[in-house]
Amino acid sequence: MKKLTLLILSIIIFSCSTDDEMANETEYSEFITGNLIETEINFMPEEIFNTNDVQEPSLKLKLISSEIFSCVNFSLSTTEFTKGSELIIRFDGIIEPEICLTAFGPAISYIDLPLNTNKVTFINGNTIDKYSIDINQEKISLTLIEKNFTSSLYDKTFRIPENSFAYVCGTNTNNTNIYSDFFTILEQNPDFEEFEFEGEGRIPYPETTDGNRVNHPSKFYKYSDFAEFNDLGSILNDYSSKNIEENSGVTISIYSWNNIKFYSWIEN
Repeated sequence: MKKLTLLILSIIIFSCSTDDEMANETEYSEFITGNLIETEINFMPEEIFNTNDVQEPSLKLKLISSEIFSCVNFSLSTTEFTKGSELIIRFDGIIEPEICLTAFGPAISYIDLPLNTNKVTFINGNTIDKYSIDINQEKISLTLIEKNFTSSLYDKTFRIPENSFAYVCGTNTNNTNIYSDFFTILEQNPDFEEFEFEGEGRIPYPETTDGNRVNHPSKFYKYSDFAEFNDLGSILNDYSSKNIEENSGVTISIYSWNNIKFYSWIEN
């Protein structure tokens, strides 16, 4: 009797699964070509800068293969479609670079993510994955609908706030005071207000330095006067020349929401 019950349940589950697959293929038949890439895909929303110029960030969907390739500059060939507020991404192949940058790494591509998108669908061969997505001024939230070959690296990602910047500092063990000394300078400026990214989500600024003996937690600020923010370049130059010795293991970086950067080790 138990065996019969299990058999019936298996048939029902298989039938439901088959029906779902057939419904998917029918709904997306015009986008399916049968092309298949032999790798799983990780993805995440990310705001990036397209050039080194001063500019507002562009919202993208970063696609990353789980397979590691012999060149770090492999990329993913995709075709994008929009159906109302749904973004449909079809994987067409892996692109091998003409010139190999000799380091191992995944294949990576960036896809434009329109602000009105409320659903993201991935197609690989005849396999379809779906996620709902909510994009607002504060963060981007992803919710799984159906998963076969993709993984969302972050369910929630904070947006880069307008008129914000990050103070990122690393020191050696014998000069950690530099970290607090410089953020004291920042906090004494009435046009700078410290804030935190509240709640769950990936923070879009570096959260610490990487590679210093002491990697201090970053601090985040919003400015009310651009001229005051822009003066940080010369303030950092002056502070660095007086307080940071060459090869002392100290780095200070200022990253702004619109791609302005100041560094302690170069003339800003």
